[in-house]
Amino acid sequence: MDAKPVFSLTNRWLVGSVCGTLAVAATAAAIGFVLLPSVQGGPQFRGIWNAICSAAGVSRHWAENESIVYPADGAVSAVTITPQTLAHDDPEAVRRGEVLAARCAACHNASQAVAPLLAGQDAAFVYKQLSDFQSGARTNVIMTQMVKGLSERDMRDLAHYFASSGHLTGGVATEVVPPIVVRGNPTKNVVSCAVCHGGIDHKAGAPFLQGLSASYLGAQLHAFAAGQRHNDSGEQMRNIARNLTETEIKDAAAYYSGFTDSEGRISQP
Repeated sequence: MDAKPVFSLTNRWLVGSVCGTLAVAATAAAIGFVLLPSVQGGPQFRGIWNAICSAAGVSRHWAENESIVYPADGAVSAVTITPQTLAHDDPEAVRRGEVLAARCAACHNASQAVAPLLAGQDAAFVYKQLSDFQSGARTNVIMTQMVKGLSERDMRDLAHYFASSGHLTGGVATEVVPPIVVRGNPTKNVVSCAVCHGGIDHKAGAPFLQGLSASYLGAQLHAFAAGQRHNDSGEQMRNIARNLTETEIKDAAAYYSGFTDSEGRISQP
C-alpha cells in the first residue's frame, strides 16, 4: 500500500500540528501584545492598536486628546557623542572654563532646585546640552541667551571645567532604591535608570543624576514625555518617559535627589 505524502492536507497529523502551533502563537501574541499591555494604566495603552504599539516599543502619538506637544520646527540635536568625547583631562581647558563659568554659578549651584548642579557632571553631557541650546534643539529662555556668544572651544572648556570641579556622583542615597531605578519596567520596555545614568553602567553623554533636585528631574521627565524637550538621540528618553507612571517619576526623582555627601548633608534640595 502506498504511504500518504507527509506534506499534504490529507495528513491529519500535519494539519493538527500546524493548527496547534498557530493557535499557541496567536494566544501568546494576544496575551503579550494586547491583554497584558491593556490592563496597564495610561493613555499609551488605550485601545488595542496603542497596546500593541506600546508592547512592541513603537513611539506614537498615543491619543488625540492627550496634551502631547511636539516642536513645530522639529529641531533635533546634531551632536554625536561617543565614549571618547571629552574623555581626556585637559588642564588648560579647565582653567579657561573656570573663567567662563563665573556667570553660571548664580543658577547652577547647590542651593538651586530649578537648575541642575553641574559640578562633577559628565563632560560630554554638558557639552551636548550647550550645543543643543545654541542650535535650538533644546530651548530655554535663559540658556538660549546665555550660549549665544559661546564658541565651540568655549563650550568644550566649560564642559571640562564642570566635570573636574566636584563629585556629583559621590555620596550615599537616603532613600531605598525604587524598582524603576534598579530594574526598570520590562512590561513597558523601560530599562532601569541605573543602566545609563550610573550605578550599573553609564552611557556616553548621559547625565549623572545623583544629587540633582527632585523638582528639576521631575520637570525634565515630564518635558520628555510631552515632547517639549526633544534633544535626546533616537527619542530614547521620550519613549521611556511616555511609559513612566507618575509614581515612577516621583520615585526616581526622590531617590536621586536623596544623595548625601560624606558628612551626611543632602547634595541638593
